[in-house]
Amino acid sequence: MTKTFSILVPVYNRQGLVGRTIDSVLAQTFSDYELIIIDDGSTDGTRAVLESYGTQIRTLYQTNQGPEVARNQGALLAEGKYLAFLDSDDILLPWGLATYNRIIQEFDFPALIAAAMVYFQDGQTKPLDASQDPLKVIKYSDFLAKDVAIGASCSMIVIKKSAFERAGGLRNSTPTTFHMDTFDMLLRFGTCGPCIVVKKPVTVGYCSHTTNTNRDVERMVKGALSVIRAERRGQYPGGSRRRFSRHAYIGGMAWSWFKYALRSHHYELALKLLICSAPMVMAGGLKKLWFCLHRTTPPHCLSDWQRSEENGARIRPAEVVHGDR
Repeated sequence: MTKTFSILVPVYNRQGLVGRTIDSVLAQTFSDYELIIIDDGSTDGTRAVLESYGTQIRTLYQTNQGPEVARNQGALLAEGKYLAFLDSDDILLPWGLATYNRIIQEFDFPALIAAAMVYFQDGQTKPLDASQDPLKVIKYSDFLAKDVAIGASCSMIVIKKSAFERAGGLRNSTPTTFHMDTFDMLLRFGTCGPCIVVKKPVTVGYCSHTTNTNRDVERMVKGALSVIRAERRGQYPGGSRRRFSRHAYIGGMAWSWFKYALRSHHYELALKLLICSAPMVMAGGLKKLWFCLHRTTPPHCLSDWQRSEENGARIRPAEVVHGDR
């Protein structure tokens, strides 16, 4: 039977964390979903944790091939109209799926939703400053047209399954080459539209701990270089018409990791990244300057919809269509 959401969770050796992630999904106020856990060849007690949930979850076991291959395998099994990605150390706040469903209904089944995140430290039972605020979103023609800064995590991405399939799925990377998967994913989905960026409420809790993959500076920089090479080879959609938007997005990421590599004393890696990404860093700087000089798109708020209903007519917010930046 078709579900509204298929939540895909790849896991590798997260015995002490994945249970909290699963529990956060099972605590959702919206029930029309399936939870698919893909065990990517774990060698600790992860499998025993998964088996303890019985039929509450769907499980897939594979040899260690990396999270992108795991997500692709999960997507093949998925019965949901939408795929919601969630990392095995993060949590979905109780109103998360209900929020996504409200967006889907209000905006006529958009192709992509970029959720709002809050960060919390491992050891906290939940993010301290997360609350179910009134819905506030911005609608764009596609992801590349957005004019606001957002966080970057696979856990914030919800995509229509048909759009995921049209984009060709994810890379078939390896356990050592998957880094910067979020940026690669969003560039692959960059022209899927409409895209809804959620400002409020926060729906995802990103857990900071000692084994986060983004603490491996060398592999993260190599992942950034891989994204840059993919762009130069023309592997992302949009062609020359959307090149500036792609370059600006990649440039912002590259500049951040250039500075992080410097602070971590990886000077050779930092220099290599800066040289390879120089035109993209410039594009990112120009786009940031443009945003400073122009108003960004105002969000649509739930209160606006409520006032429309009180006046006897339901007025749907107009679609925001941006020029190619």
